[in-house]
Amino acid sequence: MKQLQVEVPDGSRDTVEEIIAEYTNDYSSTETEKDGDVNAEFTATVSSEDIDEITGELKDIKEIDSGELMIRILQQESLIEKGQETRGYSSSLSQEEIYSKAQQFSSFTRAQWGLIAISAAIASYGLILDNLILVIGAMMLAPLLSPFVSAAVSLAVGDRSLMFDSLKAGSLSALVVLGISVVAVTPLPVTVTSAMEMVVSPGLPALFLSMLVGAAAALTFTTGLRDQIAGVAVAIALVPPLAGTGIALRMTEQFLAVQAAVVALTNIIAVIVAGFLTFKFMGLSPGTYYKQKEAERIRFVVPAAFVVMILLMLPVTFLSYQNLESYTLQKTVESEAQDFFDDDLMDLRFEDSMIYVTVLGEYDEQEFISRLPEEVEITVREIPESG
Repeated sequence: MKQLQVEVPDGSRDTVEEIIAEYTNDYSSTETEKDGDVNAEFTATVSSEDIDEITGELKDIKEIDSGELMIRILQQESLIEKGQETRGYSSSLSQEEIYSKAQQFSSFTRAQWGLIAISAAIASYGLILDNLILVIGAMMLAPLLSPFVSAAVSLAVGDRSLMFDSLKAGSLSALVVLGISVVAVTPLPVTVTSAMEMVVSPGLPALFLSMLVGAAAALTFTTGLRDQIAGVAVAIALVPPLAGTGIALRMTEQFLAVQAAVVALTNIIAVIVAGFLTFKFMGLSPGTYYKQKEAERIRFVVPAAFVVMILLMLPVTFLSYQNLESYTLQKTVESEAQDFFDDDLMDLRFEDSMIYVTVLGEYDEQEFISRLPEEVEITVREIPESG
């Protein structure tokens, strides 16, 4: 249940009352004055599912000029009536509420910009210190996901202005994270840590996860449960790969920087595309003829985003295959070395394309190498047994 407050010119009182009465008997009206004009103000308790239909009919009243209709949608915890079943609060939002929420999240306040900058610095220090707790904390702190979900809403409802505002805010926030991460680590010695390798490594599972999280972000957006957006932000992880890009640039590691940027861009596109598809599945659509025309003008954005995702998937797929091959080979060598040398295996290291094995005592190196795939390049170092 939600509560509607509708304010219209007094001359439209009867028309508005007829519309509201079709959906609920729980309404009242009063006479108000605004700028010297007499207005009628209605307060009605309606079902959440009826809000879009009611607001649509009210906006279609031709005798009401633009700017003369004001509708407020208020949350109602419960409605208790004697002899009737108690009706409680609904967390689902109407299309008008989702649209309003998207407009609100299409830009950042100064405080939110500050949170983005601080989260970028925290994520950067977390990555170079190999501290995943700091990285997760940074993801929770930054409101970086919101404008990209708003962009998905703009595509569904056909609002080109909202799309540009959302993408502008999202792009600027990404640049802020990138710039802050470079500045934050400049005075410090920086090396590639395991945490950094984890967040900047592209792969098909990460791409599929990004699509699923994009859908989850859209579903979260359609409810009033705002606290859940933090969990979605953790899953999509936009801040760490952007911070990783900045750190890689500081290290002048161009390949690593490109790899991290691909991860971040893939996640962003996944949020927009999966969010758009989810919103359409939920029934979000242009509310007016003008918005329908706008939706037709910007409909190229979704297929264009799909093309970009496919282009990103090609190197991602290749890298995933390479990583899988390398991982499989590493496990094969480790298993064979453990089986062949047993307790005399002292050390096993993988550096670039070489494998270094250190063993205690003397062994037939060629016999061990014959057990391994032909492409393996291996060096066995034997340590003589004492005594």
